[in-house]
Amino acid sequence: MEQLGGWLRAFVAWWSRQELLVRGGLLGTVGIVLGAMVAFAVVSGDSSGPPPLVAESPTATPTPTATPTATPTTTATPRPTRTPTATPTATPTPEPPVSSISELVAEFGHPDGYDFARVRIPKLGVDAPVGSSYVGDAQMDTPEGPATVFWYDLAAWDGLGGLPGEGKNAIFSGHVDYAAFVPYAGVSYRGKAVFAGLGTLAPGDSIFVEYNGQSLEYKVQWVEQVNAGAGGRWAEIWSSDVAVDSITLYTCGGEFDFTERSYIDRVVVRAERA
Repeated sequence: MEQLGGWLRAFVAWWSRQELLVRGGLLGTVGIVLGAMVAFAVVSGDSSGPPPLVAESPTATPTPTATPTATPTTTATPRPTRTPTATPTATPTPEPPVSSISELVAEFGHPDGYDFARVRIPKLGVDAPVGSSYVGDAQMDTPEGPATVFWYDLAAWDGLGGLPGEGKNAIFSGHVDYAAFVPYAGVSYRGKAVFAGLGTLAPGDSIFVEYNGQSLEYKVQWVEQVNAGAGGRWAEIWSSDVAVDSITLYTCGGEFDFTERSYIDRVVVRAERA
């Protein structure tokens, strides 16, 4: 051991006396020799030695990828089903209203029950059936439709009215015009009515009443336009106290009151037995 120590001290002293360049050369030579020795030992060593270190790449933990969304197969966009448009039922065009008495009578005749009498006024071309209307209260009914006339039974009213040809005052009425549905004919009517020309009569004009198998002729005495609300004046007009067998015919006249839907006056004709 002392001998080994002496060698080491002699080597250190020698090494310290060498220049830096010489030291580097010597160290490089020693490194080459040692490397060769190690390589030879590895190549010639047996399989029982320690296994060579093999650098292995660690198995990466797979990161789940997003489930791919399948690109949808292009589906043809269906055309919207067209809802069939129902063919509208044609609204029947209403028939125009009948506008003349002659047309109405020619096609539909007269309503039932107008067989009390018949009134003819040659000057006006009137030849109309007459029905009987009982007046039980202050309201006097109007005839059905534009082509008929009413005779008023005023038996419940003392001193008023009378029957044709019996010496009293027979009261008759008819429409001047008509703009409504005619129930018995099932049609609408708009036009002049049976007594439209009543106000054009003049004293001396003839009016005939066909009643009870007789043809009674009367001559017009006077024509007046009287307010519908004349009150006591109507008792005078309807009075049965007459000097000669008479008839009184009346219809609407004057201005039309759209609020009340009625004419404000009445046209009155008095005729006496010829």
